Amino acid sequence: MSDTETLYAQFLARMAEMSYLASAAAALDWDMETCMPEGGAEARGKVVGYLAGAAHDKAVSPEFEDVLSRLKEEADRGNLDALRSAIVGRAWKSLEREKKLPGDLVREMADLCSASHHVWVQAKETADFRLFLPNLTRIIALKRQEAGLIGGGNSPYDALLDAFEPGARTDTIDAVFRPLRIFLASFIQRLAGSAHVPDQAAARIPAPTELQARLVRLAAGAIGFDFKAGRLDTSAHPFTCKFHPGDVRITTRYDEKNFVDALTSVIHESGHGLYDQGLPAEHFGTAAGEACSYGIHESQSRLWENLVGRGRPFWEFLLPKLQAAGLAAGVEPDAFYRSLNLVRPSFIRVEADEVTYSLHVCLRFDIERELIEGRLEAADLPAAWNAKMSDYLGVVVPDDARGVLQDVHWSGGLFGYFPSYALGNLYASQLFETAKRELPGLEDGFRRGEFRPLREWLADKVWRHGAVLTPAEIVSRATGSPPDPAHFIAYIEKKYGEIYRI
Repeated sequence: MSDTETLYAQFLARMAEMSYLASAAAALDWDMETCMPEGGAEARGKVVGYLAGAAHDKAVSPEFEDVLSRLKEEADRGNLDALRSAIVGRAWKSLEREKKLPGDLVREMADLCSASHHVWVQAKETADFRLFLPNLTRIIALKRQEAGLIGGGNSPYDALLDAFEPGARTDTIDAVFRPLRIFLASFIQRLAGSAHVPDQAAARIPAPTELQARLVRLAAGAIGFDFKAGRLDTSAHPFTCKFHPGDVRITTRYDEKNFVDALTSVIHESGHGLYDQGLPAEHFGTAAGEACSYGIHESQSRLWENLVGRGRPFWEFLLPKLQAAGLAAGVEPDAFYRSLNLVRPSFIRVEADEVTYSLHVCLRFDIERELIEGRLEAADLPAAWNAKMSDYLGVVVPDDARGVLQDVHWSGGLFGYFPSYALGNLYASQLFETAKRELPGLEDGFRRGEFRPLREWLADKVWRHGAVLTPAEIVSRATGSPPDPAHFIAYIEKKYGEIYRI
């Protein structure tokens, strides 16, 4: 074995150790959100903090840096193939970031966020932001500290964005979101003036939880989620958790008054799950076996939830199965499709329609930016949130549970994540438009329950690349052009113009 091969083997062994620690921490996070008793919160925080610190220590150890720096030199000399060179390059970037963060800060953040989850749950259940305020204040302080230590860019928020969408910057996100917000606000007004508003009741289907659980599992399996390599559970906030491509967990929540909420949630999380299950298992622990970015990840979930799951062909396949189970009796597919795509500004992001959804994300982007830049403090969040909800969506927030407390992300310290949701919408529409062009009859297949062609197309164009390409490279190679919000705007105008006859 050559010296380079020996070095690369040592690199893989150390990367594997860090991935094992990450998987263990992910398993504890999954348990915390699904079935851990409330009394375990404090102790769990200490365990998660210990694991995060151990992973950080390994990531910045002199031994690992020595191996990685020597490999980087080999890559710079052209002695590594393109794949290995990209893997080493991503690992080097991660090392540079980790070295800027003290181990004590990493441990404190992990401990605090783990312990804060149940505080957030209690605050949301009681609609009392004051319960969560001390934890959130400390989390924001630590994220500001993290952003300052990492540096780079024109805004401290850039450092947090980069962790979720490599290369993203506050000003470039703002340059996309500002015109998107203007378009959506104007388009919503046009829809509101239509005389052909869908009937909301047609897609509101009551069902007992046990029946819902069976049917959402059927839908997830139909689009390809592999239950031999995953499972479905319940949680306060739906999420997906990957330990390995062979073990991917998705969750949902149930409302017996409205089955469709759980169904669209499960299709969304199944989109995440399909991506995680489709990543190259042979490269697990390296960039080649990890998701490209959170924006690309969200493109997969939003594509399946909206462009497939809210489309007419999908419901021509699924609605008869619901009716066979005793639900939606007498509901016509067209009425159901129109009702499912009703556009109505609302309080809750995860329940928002396709048109208003990105406005929820724009709101969170603006608030997070102000928080990290120090122009807004945690104590002022409810008032700022409510004012922006009125400004962006024209709704009056009734309480904190349906306002500033609705998302789990801040309890986990995930500042910088939210923009990925809107970026995912933009990427998804561009990818799906290309898939339909390259796969004639794709949506006709959906009517027959045939989703394999789309899965295989996504596996080839997106999943197999892992994170060795940038988001822009993945979209450009898959579609033939750089990411462009014009595709999403054209999709929204066409679909909802037809539904509302404007």
